[in-house]
Amino acid sequence: MLNLPIRSPAGKEATVQAYNVAVTDTLKSFPTMNFSFIGDGANEAAEKMIMPRVIITDPTTGQQYRIASSNPVPTARFRVYAITTIHIAHDLHDYYIENTVTGSQSLKACCDLLTGGTKFKYSIDDNISDHDFGSDSLGNAHGDDILSSIASAFDIEYWFDNCTIHFAKEIGKKDSFVFIDRVNTSKIQVNEDYTTITTAIKGTGKQIDVQNNGGNGNLDSVEGFAKSMINADFGVNKQQMCQDFANRSQKVQARGVDVNRLYDTVKNAGISPEWFFAYELQEQNSNMGWLNHWSYPHGDPYNDAVVVCNWIKSIAYSDTLNPAWSAAEGSISPDPNLQSKWEQDYGKGTIGRLYLQATAAAVWELAGRSGNASIGKPLAGCVSTIKGWGGHTVQAPSGSGGSGQIAAFARQYAGVPYVWGGNSPSGWDCSGFIAYIYNHFGIPMHQPTTYEEYQGQVVGPPYQEGDMLFWGARGRTYHVALALDSNTLEMAANPERGTVIQAISAWPPDFAVRNSTMATKVSGGDDSSDDSSSDTDTSSDTTTQYTCQGEYDSPMAADDKWGKIWADPFSSDTITDQDTLMAALKKQVHDYPDVQYTTDWITFKDAFSHGIKNEIAVGNYGYLRDRYGIDVNVRIQSYTRYRDRYTTQTDTVTFGNKIFGIDEWNNRENQANAALHKAPKKPETVTPPVTFDDIQTINVKKESEENG
Repeated sequence: MLNLPIRSPAGKEATVQAYNVAVTDTLKSFPTMNFSFIGDGANEAAEKMIMPRVIITDPTTGQQYRIASSNPVPTARFRVYAITTIHIAHDLHDYYIENTVTGSQSLKACCDLLTGGTKFKYSIDDNISDHDFGSDSLGNAHGDDILSSIASAFDIEYWFDNCTIHFAKEIGKKDSFVFIDRVNTSKIQVNEDYTTITTAIKGTGKQIDVQNNGGNGNLDSVEGFAKSMINADFGVNKQQMCQDFANRSQKVQARGVDVNRLYDTVKNAGISPEWFFAYELQEQNSNMGWLNHWSYPHGDPYNDAVVVCNWIKSIAYSDTLNPAWSAAEGSISPDPNLQSKWEQDYGKGTIGRLYLQATAAAVWELAGRSGNASIGKPLAGCVSTIKGWGGHTVQAPSGSGGSGQIAAFARQYAGVPYVWGGNSPSGWDCSGFIAYIYNHFGIPMHQPTTYEEYQGQVVGPPYQEGDMLFWGARGRTYHVALALDSNTLEMAANPERGTVIQAISAWPPDFAVRNSTMATKVSGGDDSSDDSSSDTDTSSDTTTQYTCQGEYDSPMAADDKWGKIWADPFSSDTITDQDTLMAALKKQVHDYPDVQYTTDWITFKDAFSHGIKNEIAVGNYGYLRDRYGIDVNVRIQSYTRYRDRYTTQTDTVTFGNKIFGIDEWNNRENQANAALHKAPKKPETVTPPVTFDDIQTINVKKESEENG
């Protein structure tokens, strides 16, 4: 028995004689205390005090708990109560905090939000970096939910001392215990949960709204060029440009780049290839990344181009313009008046906004002052280069359409491979193919099908050139194709067939969508009508792109491993560079089973157990070893300890979520293959239990050795 102090909401106090008093502490959770008592004369007062909001105190630690549930079971003479309590810190849920914070915040500011006006205090036990919530907000929720959000956002842990919350990067100690099967524990049990595994994920960084009128490229002046959008069309002769770029680019020649593939990669990343190619020719360094932004390339030339395009968008769509007045080669004095003028002249998404922040030479050029006479004028150089490719000021989107032109353009791509998530002629999926065709003709479009199906009015047969044909109910479509005429379609079918042309009657669609802009182009008309009707669900003149986007595949995503098991897509409105995004995606993938170990401690009450000194607390790290091959470093996830000395119940420790890397699964596969090729053997006798002397331990000594 253990006497537990009990206090009613009115402040009345008594004690309850309890048995099987079990306190369970779990990482990143509220501790609980469960116990039983008999409703006899000794507990008469306590029995009458069982009600909501009653507080029970653990006399061994002084920690307080509120009764969460009571389950009285009648017997012949009295009732036996089973009581569940939860730590007093759960009173955070009593507070609904309406205030919010957003943007970049310190942990202190978030804790002030959490505890302000409450009975709670906090202690920050480590140096914790600030966290940027972006446009998301913290607050307008119950206190316990805000606590969980804080821990997740700052990637920290916490523990409670009654109404004081302690925050740290990580709680617990290293090398604090060793458990050995049949030595100081009765058994070590393992549970591996394979249902939560994911091996692949796609994600996007900060969202930006790209103006759809990006096709209007201006080459009339350097200033006009700088005011053009980063996805502008300058009307160049593509073949001439690609050939000239292939002949002049040091990187193309050094890396064996397919210029046409590079063109498609840049264009599909939302950047003008004409400007990108011209910019690159102004830089010229075969050892660096495209545009010389990084001192090294990010992977192959095409992935490197995507990374650089994402960087371009993040700078061009920055909220404020911060000119690069100086560089290693020279500088000019900052001019606040010029900066203010440029902020107005070169809005978000313009070439000038990128150049002014990325290249000091462009700042000097637009300011009309030189920071170094030997440095050229990059903007004028781009204008001259693009004009040399036949470029000129463009007043309308490229591709006027006209009956048969859309179909003729699309037909040339029959045979292109099917690549899930792809959107270029090097490989695309069904919605990526549609987006590519529409974007070529100046009609903004992007994946997936559930977006494309709302970019027009639903129509039935007969279908016409340019119609989008869909399979599945609207809102839940799973496939799309392009109508080439009333009888024929083209689609990226599947990995086996690729991009194919076939009769519509061979697989009739469930419905079709006709985009009015595409329909106008097909008819050869002018799509600049001021018709107020819209065939989309929004009237916005922008289309959504992202500062960075990508896909992460775990090593276990290989076909000869576990294959691709997709996690939910990830998005962040604070990430603006590719490396940070890929690190975040890698962190989101759960490419390992949840592995938990549980052990019953035989001689828990002793200070020493078979000469092994153990320090048991949630968060502590140590070692588990048994005769069947377990030999792991683990962390205590949950710990249940019985407070009453003479209980017959056994204390338990759970060690949580051991993460095994690819080597572990390769070893298991090799062992399985070896076992499959072995001849059958007679059953062997079980190996006798190991003893302390049989196993090497780390940082552990026998009691006899410690005592000399």
